[in-house]
Amino acid sequence: MKIIIKPLAIILTSTLLLGQIKTGQSTTKIAYAGIQIDNVEPWVKEELIKKMGSIFEGINPDQFISTQTVQNSAQSELNQLFMEFSDSSFQKIADKTGAKYVFAGKFKNVSPDDRRIMIQGEFYRYNAELKSKFRYEVLKYYERMNDEATVIKKQLVDSIPATASPATFKQVSILFGLILVVGLLFMSMAGTSVWGEGSGDSGLPSPTEN
Repeated sequence: MKIIIKPLAIILTSTLLLGQIKTGQSTTKIAYAGIQIDNVEPWVKEELIKKMGSIFEGINPDQFISTQTVQNSAQSELNQLFMEFSDSSFQKIADKTGAKYVFAGKFKNVSPDDRRIMIQGEFYRYNAELKSKFRYEVLKYYERMNDEATVIKKQLVDSIPATASPATFKQVSILFGLILVVGLLFMSMAGTSVWGEGSGDSGLPSPTEN
């Protein structure tokens, strides 16, 4: 009996752990207030907005507050923020949106050469709980901004606890199915072992040769 109970306990424990993975998702809210870009052509502005927006890809949609949502709910606070990236300005955005972290940036082209674009600026991550901000300074030629966005994502976004997307229901179901199959296999092997051991002991004396 102990041999059978053990794999059952493994299956039950695994099920509880998977349930925690699915239901214990982080509720940390992350708001992206957007970026301001000066002295560039419209196509550069559009591309740079996309590059910086891409650093939030992979975050659980339930956690992420988009720039459009921030604009709709805190337009006056947003205007104040881009006038001055102060702690109080960030805090007002956080209070209005319910976000723990607020991201925003300001960039401009400082290249004296019309044939090349050099982006200079600052990108911020504000922690409403600690009431402090982290500033990342940028000075890169435009063609290097993809690499710069990757670094910003790693240092400012990926370093936030529990920002990755949680396991989907399908992924959890597949994993549970595999654990169940393995558990049943163990039970089957345990049952074979029990019957194998019992078949040689019928309570009668063993036959002997004359």
